[in-house]
Amino acid sequence: MLLASILLMGSIVRNPALPNPGPPTAVPAEARGVYAVTRHPMMWSFALWGLCHIAVYPVAPNIIIAGAVIVLALAGAAGQDRKKEALQPGTWPVWESKTSYWPFAAIISGKAKLGGFGMHALAGGLVLWLVATWLHMPLAGWKAGIWRWFQ
Repeated sequence: MLLASILLMGSIVRNPALPNPGPPTAVPAEARGVYAVTRHPMMWSFALWGLCHIAVYPVAPNIIIAGAVIVLALAGAAGQDRKKEALQPGTWPVWESKTSYWPFAAIISGKAKLGGFGMHALAGGLVLWLVATWLHMPLAGWKAGIWRWFQ
């Protein structure tokens, strides 16, 4: 969940996939930070959320909801690539060539280098994770994350 939080917070700044009412957003010269990990850090953060929740609480209602989130996030990311290819044929394929749909595939293949994470991703992700796991007790009735070890 901490990785999912970092991906989510990192995707909020300088995300070339976010809707832009003006001209198409220019793609960065190189994939850095969460974009080196995956072209769709926000969508993968949702998918990781679903996978983690299924792993720790594998009951039918949770599997259905978390599974739906996973399918929507990953199918949505793939659909977003197709839409951007059609709407931005001069820029989006260039971004696709520098990044990967699958997490860490661009780093493994040498298209991107791990690093360049901004403080909004690292500190923001840590704060989001701490707050979200702390809220588990009052909202869900059980402790999560590091809070499981505190009274």
